[in-house]
Amino acid sequence: MPLHPLHGPPGLLDLKSVPEPVTHTAGLLAQLDEVFESGFGRLSSANLQTLASLASSFAGTPLAEPLQAAIAGLGRSEFVDRHFAVIAAARAAAHGAMHDALVAQACAALSRPRPELEVFAAAPAQEAPPRAAVLLESVRQWLMELAIAGFANLEVGALLPFQATLDAIMAEPALVRHAALLSGFLDELLTVFPAHGKPEVPRLRWVDLWARSMVLSLAPPAPVATREVKGELRVFATDLRQHDHVVCLVAFGALHEPGKPPRVVRTSVSAFKVDVLQGEDLAGLLNEVGGKLLEAIAGGQGLKIAGMLLHATGDLVWQESRAEVLPAKLKLAEEAAAVLTTPTALRPSARPEDRHPAVIEELVWLPAEAYAATGKEPREVSLGGSPFPLASERVPVSDDLPLAELAGSKGLVALLRFDGGRWSLQPVMIDKGKPRMVGTSLQSARAKARGGNLATLKERAGKLLRKKS
Repeated sequence: MPLHPLHGPPGLLDLKSVPEPVTHTAGLLAQLDEVFESGFGRLSSANLQTLASLASSFAGTPLAEPLQAAIAGLGRSEFVDRHFAVIAAARAAAHGAMHDALVAQACAALSRPRPELEVFAAAPAQEAPPRAAVLLESVRQWLMELAIAGFANLEVGALLPFQATLDAIMAEPALVRHAALLSGFLDELLTVFPAHGKPEVPRLRWVDLWARSMVLSLAPPAPVATREVKGELRVFATDLRQHDHVVCLVAFGALHEPGKPPRVVRTSVSAFKVDVLQGEDLAGLLNEVGGKLLEAIAGGQGLKIAGMLLHATGDLVWQESRAEVLPAKLKLAEEAAAVLTTPTALRPSARPEDRHPAVIEELVWLPAEAYAATGKEPREVSLGGSPFPLASERVPVSDDLPLAELAGSKGLVALLRFDGGRWSLQPVMIDKGKPRMVGTSLQSARAKARGGNLATLKERAGKLLRKKS
C-alpha cells in the first residue's frame, strides 16, 4: 500500500522536477553573476544586454524605474553606491520569488500549509547608534569597489584595508548580523586569492554574499517585533553551522505553551571564534552562551522557559537566565513525529527580505518504513525504491550524527533543502532507539575544552591585555 504523502515517498518524489519559472529566473541570475565576475568597470555589449533583460523582468514592479535608472547610470560608468544597491535589491527580489515558488511546491507535495509569519504589534521605534550608519556606508563603498573590479580581477591589496572596518563592525552590538556575514565573506576572499592567484570564481556563492551584504548595509537594523513566551521547549533536531570566525548551533523543537497546541520553533546560540577552534573547542565557546541548551540536548530533556522572546518567524531568542532544564527524559522521536506529521502554518520561516532558495528548510519526519539507506557515507536514500538525494555536504563532521546510522534506523528528521537546482534531504536527527543529533557530545566535551585551544587562547589574550594596561 502506498504511503500517505505526509508520511513517505509519494510527496517527496513529486519534487524530482523544478518549476519552470524558477529555472528561468536562475538562468537570468547566472548571466547577471557573470557581470559581477568580469566587473562593472568593463561592461561588454553582452553584459549590457544581460542588465537590460534584468530590467525587463521587473517591468510593472516598484523596482522597474529605479532599476532602469541604475542600469543607465552604470552604462555611463556612473559608479555610485545607490546604483549597486538597486542591482542588489533586484537580485534579492528575484531570489525571494524563487524561494516562494519553491516553498509552495514543497508544501503542495507534502500536503501541508505554507508557513506564515505570526502577527505581532509593531516594535517601538529605536534610533540606531550613529556609528552604525557610518560603518554601513563604508561597507557599501567596499562592496561597490568589488563589483567595479569584478571577482575575477580582485587583488589582496583591495581586500585587506576592509579589515579595519570589519573590526569596528564586530565591536558594534547592533551590527552583529553584519559582522557574521562580512567576516565569512572577507575570509573566503582572502583565503582564495593569496593561495591561488587567479582562481576559479564561485560566482553564485560570492555574488549571493555580495548582494546580501549590500542589502543589509542599506540601513541600520530596525527593532524587530517580538512577544514573550513561556512553557516547555523540547528540542528534537539540531544543525551546526560555522565558518572560521563564527560558530552557530541551531536547534529545532516543539514549543508547548499553556492553552495552545504545540508548534515547531527554532532557536540558536552563536559565538565569534578563530580558525584554530574546532571540534571539542566549540563546546567551551557555546557553553558560555547556551550551556543549558547543550545540557538539554545531551540529556534528551525538556526546557522550562519563561519570558523568552519569540520572533514572527518562529525564532526563539535564547536567554540562559530564562531557561531551566527539566529532569525527565523525553521520547523525542515521538515528539518530532507528532508535530511534523501535521505541522501548523506557524512554523520556522523567513521574513520577505531574507528569502532565498538556500535558506529553505522544511522539517519533515520519515518513519522507518518510508526510506532505506546503505553504506557508511550514503549520498541518497531510497524512497519507495526511488533514489532521493541527501544534502550530505551540509551535515557537519561529527560523531554525533554519522550518516552510516541511517541504515537500520527507526525514523528520521530531515530538513528539506534546495541547492544546486535540486531538492535534497539533510538529516538532523536519526532515531536509533535514542535520538542521534549534532550537539549531544558538546556537553561532555566541555571539560576537555577547558584545557584545549580555547583555554590557551584565553590565557594568551589575558596576558596581552595585562601588558597593554
